[in-house]
Parts: sequence; C-alpha cells; structure tokens
Amino acid sequence: MEKIELPILKGDNSRKYIPMTFVVGIAVLVVLLLITSLSLTFKKTYKINYSDQSDLDYKVYLKKNSHYDVKYLTKDKQYISSLIDYVDADFSYNFRSEDDIKIDYEYYILASLNVTNNDGKIIYDKKEYLLSTKKNSANDNSLSVKENVKVDYTKYNQMAKDFIDTYGLTANANLVVSLIVDVKGTNSKFDKSIRDNGVITLNIPLTTKTVDISMDYELSNNKNAVLQYSEAIIKNKALFTAGIVFIIIDVLSIAAIVIYLIMNRDEKENYRVTLNKILRDNERYISETVITERVEDMLKTRSLRIEVVKSFNALMDIRDSLNKPILYHEEKLGEEAVFYIISEQIGYIYIMSVNDFKKKK
Repeated sequence: MEKIELPILKGDNSRKYIPMTFVVGIAVLVVLLLITSLSLTFKKTYKINYSDQSDLDYKVYLKKNSHYDVKYLTKDKQYISSLIDYVDADFSYNFRSEDDIKIDYEYYILASLNVTNNDGKIIYDKKEYLLSTKKNSANDNSLSVKENVKVDYTKYNQMAKDFIDTYGLTANANLVVSLIVDVKGTNSKFDKSIRDNGVITLNIPLTTKTVDISMDYELSNNKNAVLQYSEAIIKNKALFTAGIVFIIIDVLSIAAIVIYLIMNRDEKENYRVTLNKILRDNERYISETVITERVEDMLKTRSLRIEVVKSFNALMDIRDSLNKPILYHEEKLGEEAVFYIISEQIGYIYIMSVNDFKKKK
C-alpha cells in the first residue's frame, strides 16, 4: 500500500503545528475537565465538637504525732514536712465527643524528682513510673480515666536531702507527679485523626520545713474544638466516566500528533533542527565566517591538503587534538553547511547537507 503523505504537516508547517497542537490540546483538556467537574458535588464543611475535663484530689496522710488527732489532712493546706507520711492522690480525666468516633487512648503516671539551682536550672532529676502505661479503646464517643496513687513523701524527700547534702549544694527540690493521657479519635469520614492530650500535675516541694502542694491542669482542648473535612462525590457516573475517557483520548492524541510530526519531518526540517542543535550545543567552539567563495576552494588557494571527515563528532576530536577553533559557513542557505578547521598544512572539512537526511523509500 502506498504511504499517504500529509503536505500540510511537512517542512516549515510542522514547526508551527507542534505548538498549535499543544495549544488546541490543552484548551480541549481544560474544557473536558470543566465538563467532568459537573459530575462531582462537594459536601459542605463538617464540624465535629469534642471536649475534655480533668480533676485532681489528694489527701496528706500523717505520721503518728501528738498534735493532730486525724489520720490525714485535706488538700489546699500547709503541711509540716516532718509529719507527712504519704500523699494519697486521685487523678481523673474525661473526654467526650458529640459525634461518632472510635477512640484509642493510653495513659501513665510519672513521678519526677527535680533538684534545681536558684535560677531554676535542673541539677539532678530522677523519673519513676508510679503507674505503667495502660492502653485502651472506647466506642461510645467518650472515655474516663480514674486512678489512685500513693506517693511516698518520706522516700523522695530523703533522696533529695541525701543528694543536696552529699555535694553541699544550695538548691531547691520538688516532686512532680503527673497523669499523662494521649487520646486519638478516628472516623472513616476524616482524612486526619483527632488528637487530644492531657497532663494533670501534682507539685510537691521537698527539703522544706512546710509543704504547699500545688496542682496544674494542662489540657490541649478544654473547650469545643472544630475538625473540618470536605468530600467529593460522583453524582453522575456516566458523565464522569465519559469525561475521563475523553481526557485520556485528548492526551493520547496530543502525544500521537507530536510524535507523528517529529517522525515525519522532511529532510529540510531535519537538516535545520540538526544544524541548530550543533550550533547551540557547541557555541563555545564554533565561529561563523563570512566568505564569498566555496570553503574548499578557499582552502586550496592556501595550498592546504584537504581532509574530509564523516561526522561533526570526528571534527570535534580533531579540534580537541589541535586546539584550533571550528569555523562554520552555510554555503547553500537552508541546504548545506560546512564546518572546517585550518591547521598549518591541512584543512579538515565536515559537510552537512539536506541530502544527508533524505529518507530511503
């Protein structure tokens, strides 16, 4: 079967049809994307509210003494350190969501003995778990943590005294007992999970004659918070499918036309593209000359022996060896270019013509 030629896509025409193909193809692609988007709908922003609360209560149990006729003192008082036996602490943490979420949480109670200088910089610290990490899950949108620990005041007070006395320091010491809770809430509708953290702290001064115990609540969210998401839904599957199919066809058509144009360029276009590439890639080594006679005749008038090389790369190798510039002259505009090097006795020539790019039938 005889090959069908498309003259409109040959020669100079192919040069302008490649960018035109891109412009038309991209325009069609944008229209297809807009049409396809009509098959989608987006849910409005969704809000989820959740909150957490915490509480801490403690009693200070006393050693046997002749001054107090009770076993313990309640919170928010001043306590004589020499009479303290232990501190009984009740930690409480509650989390609740107004929407359906699966809750995974873990918590532990940590005691930290800190010895600091007068500037508050830590000299010594020792940590001890009063309650090892517990992990759990809840499916009713809420969780509740209630734990009791008995803090051996005498033990930690003596540890602090021994350290300070051993090194003759002027320092402050305190014991920090903390319930640390980490909550993760998940829902299939959300890309991200809900994260909430709570730290409930009991601060007990050490090595002092009287003790003023303080409490602190660090909650990442003690008010309602908002988590947002949006979701695209296909409301017209036929339109969406057709849009995707035509988008694929459009992209493949652009690629096919560009490949066809490149593969079917005529010899003049291939000559022009190759020449421009040589000049662009080797502009540091090539100097264009203006002469009124053929290069070969000019070399003969200088009594130079002429050697014709078969490729531009071979001429580049000669240039590297002789360290001479490559001279360039297009003897037939758009049809024949001559690259040459002049040495003391020899003229090296590489001739590139349109005929070199003629395709075999």
